[in-house]
Amino acid sequence: MEYSEVIKHTKKNLKMKKMNKKIGISKHPDRCVSAPVMFRNKLNLTGAKLLSGYLTLLVIIFLLSACNNSAPKYTDTPTSGTVKIAVDETLAPILDSEINTFMAIYKDTKVIAKYEPEAEVFKDLLNDSAAIGITARGLNDNEKAAFKKQVIDPITTKIAIDAIAFIINNENPSGQITFPRMKEILSGKMKTWHDADDQNKLGDIKVVFDNMKSSTTRLLRDSIVGNDKLPANWFAMKNNPEVVDYVAKNKDAIGILGVSWISDAQDSLTVDFLKKVKVVGLTSNNPTDREYYQPYQAYIAMKQYPVCRNIYVINREARTGLGTGFAGYLAGESGQLIIKKMGLMPATQSVRLVHLQPQNIQ
Repeated sequence: MEYSEVIKHTKKNLKMKKMNKKIGISKHPDRCVSAPVMFRNKLNLTGAKLLSGYLTLLVIIFLLSACNNSAPKYTDTPTSGTVKIAVDETLAPILDSEINTFMAIYKDTKVIAKYEPEAEVFKDLLNDSAAIGITARGLNDNEKAAFKKQVIDPITTKIAIDAIAFIINNENPSGQITFPRMKEILSGKMKTWHDADDQNKLGDIKVVFDNMKSSTTRLLRDSIVGNDKLPANWFAMKNNPEVVDYVAKNKDAIGILGVSWISDAQDSLTVDFLKKVKVVGLTSNNPTDREYYQPYQAYIAMKQYPVCRNIYVINREARTGLGTGFAGYLAGESGQLIIKKMGLMPATQSVRLVHLQPQNIQ
């Protein structure tokens, strides 16, 4: 404060003291308080309250701003944006068709699919590397517990029923095998083709499959082999196309793959595969049934083909984003029609089966 202002301020205080004496302000404020002082104190108290309230408001605004900045900002909706999904590689053909159709319907969407072994699909779901997963089983207890720790309750929806197909070389005469004998082949108890078929002169049976972490391997190991250690005559390839190629070049091999790789008769890749190999017919689980069935849609629907499995979409997205939109599409009419077209059994749509009876021709 400058000197002139100090002088001015001092004169003002002296003037105020003279006025106080005239109106009778006491030197002892605890005994009597003048009206001007009471008014001034009231103003000071009100100002303090306003200042306190203002500071509190600033703190609240700051905290809300911090929360908003730390929360993820989503730009996708059920019908727009980009989403990453994880898919069991045995289901690649059908999911390719589903994704292409979905993106053709909803022009502003991009679904990025990672095709991988079943075990990796669940890892990606748990690590939040994928919004949804398409697999051949639901969540087990350990996976449910892991999601619970993340405070996430995934939604699991059954979308289809497919089958495990067995393929052999075109020159292998054993195109039909009873299901009990197939179990003995897969468990390693039946080691040669002559054991499986008296008329077959081929040598030792080689069982080939896609990879150790695949859903087909897990299903057969759990339901048929009954042992974590696979028999010595099982050989792992890298993927389903390699299984087809190996069987096409080796007469003594039997291959295992998801049926969607050979079920779409209108697909050029399927047509090419079926030129290289043939699909084995199996008897049903009914021991009195002597008919042989291939993994066709009708036989899957009527539960006559013995090695079937359910297909699920598992959605970990705790909001209505593009992952939720795609999961709903798979379970909806459009997605189910593609499943039907691909030769699998849709889970939420009915399939009309027509049974033709041979008639005598006069």
